[in-house]
Amino acid sequence: MATLELSLEEELEVFANELKRFFTKDEIDQIARNIGFVQRKGKINAWQFVALCSFMNANVAEDTLVELTSALSTGNGPVVSSQALDKRFNEKCVMFLKEIFNKLLTSKILSDTKVLSEIDNYFKRIIVLDSTSFQVPEVHKETYPGSGGSAQTAGVKINLEMELKSGNYINLEVVAGSSDDNTFGTKSNSTLGKGDLVIKDLGYFSIENFKEIEAKEAFYISRLKPNIAIYIDNEEVKYFGDGTPKKTSLYRRIHIQDILKEMNEGEIRELNNVYIGRDTKFKTRIIIYKLAKEQLEKRRIAFEKNAKKKGITKNENTIELLEASVYITNVRDTDLTPNQIYEMYTLRWQVEIVFKTWKSIFHIQNVKKVKIERLECQLYGKLILLLLSSTIMCKMRVLLLLKKRRKPVNLNLLKSYANTLKICI
Repeated sequence: MATLELSLEEELEVFANELKRFFTKDEIDQIARNIGFVQRKGKINAWQFVALCSFMNANVAEDTLVELTSALSTGNGPVVSSQALDKRFNEKCVMFLKEIFNKLLTSKILSDTKVLSEIDNYFKRIIVLDSTSFQVPEVHKETYPGSGGSAQTAGVKINLEMELKSGNYINLEVVAGSSDDNTFGTKSNSTLGKGDLVIKDLGYFSIENFKEIEAKEAFYISRLKPNIAIYIDNEEVKYFGDGTPKKTSLYRRIHIQDILKEMNEGEIRELNNVYIGRDTKFKTRIIIYKLAKEQLEKRRIAFEKNAKKKGITKNENTIELLEASVYITNVRDTDLTPNQIYEMYTLRWQVEIVFKTWKSIFHIQNVKKVKIERLECQLYGKLILLLLSSTIMCKMRVLLLLKKRRKPVNLNLLKSYANTLKICI
């Protein structure tokens, strides 16, 4: 039986038609005129430029201008010179594509379907924050300074806030590689609602952010930074002569290293009624997972590689804690066990699959030495395609799950389907 395959043109037409569901060509032209990208009728209209940057399998920051004009003229497209096309890659063009992307991100494009799971009784949404970075030519270091290390003088970082049950991109921003993750982490709290769960990477660790999440009656799961002090209530409180307790004696510091000595490989242990932060004393729940030997060896290799790449020296405390993964959460122990907290945090890796797909299939990181406007046109053009791809793929995932099972899926099955399908591009 012959298989049905789509040509490249037919595949791209799927995404172009998806965009047309939200914008007519006239609406796109109007946006271009409002921005000032289109001021009079020319050979290339606004819609054709969106198609070039998003749907023609072209990399406008990597392909030559000759290749781009050839792609543009395929079929009944306009025939323009390389010089004329180069002039269209300007600041107004970047603003135009960015506006299209932002309108898509904030419109009703977001899927209202979601995977039903056994954890719906506890959390309305499962939100993950993460980022991906890539180097760009050094000529762009003024606009996009890099994070340093291994001569990374120029780099781009893309921060993503994603809801796992629906596959929605809640927020996404393009920033310099040197930017602080916590700035984005603070912004993300504005989208939280009661009953949401946020899974945070270490880069977004902030006790103040955790306080804001609790104030919204939402939940968090995060890795604990190795340099954060941990305390418990002190049983031997000291008092002043007037009977008031001495603040310095209210808490007793404990150390993860001491607890690890009492644990076996692969063991998970919970600490309740603990506080983190030398000055803050923020009350939380701590879960400690001691890695197996194979896991520890992989972590050591990755740790040494990362330290060498960034040109940094880790302190002894960090090195000693390599054998442990330590998590903090305000999720009640009556709702999720320590093992389930550990499993929940591993869902964060679904975003790593997203980023890997961005780079391996969509080649968002492929940038040559071109002017900054072409680089940014490629970024926002690709992001438009990625956003449309995400909505299509996540709807397919939900349909598949509904076809396979008519009842809520458990956590492991949810992860299995996500890994198998490489969903939510």
